[in-house]
Amino acid sequence: MKITYRTAIEAQHSLGTLSSINLPIKTSLEVAKLALDMEREVNAFIKVREQLIKNYKIKIGLANQDGQVEFTSTNEGEREKEEAVADFVVKINELVNTETEDITGKIHLPSDIIVSPATLKPILAFVELS
Repeated sequence: MKITYRTAIEAQHSLGTLSSINLPIKTSLEVAKLALDMEREVNAFIKVREQLIKNYKIKIGLANQDGQVEFTSTNEGEREKEEAVADFVVKINELVNTETEDITGKIHLPSDIIVSPATLKPILAFVELS
């Protein structure tokens, strides 16, 4: 299944949550394998993101109350800074919406497991109840 890097990043947190729950051995193995696949994709994303940050000379600020992050550039001149930030935002949005390699793992969760909907949402396409 093809997913976007955004989905892989969101799924990584959910898989970490599932990894901390005592599950049957087969399910634990499925979670671990899927987590490794997601980690591989997230690491690829991080490498490209770091290169974009370097190329556009971007500094990433802290998120505000709405979760929005401010980007600034260390380029010379106001116009160059604005263009660098605008170009970076376009490229980073393109990157997070890029499809990853095909991820084929499935997790067969026991039907009596207690997991929040927020944990399941990012990995729903990979979950089956057993």
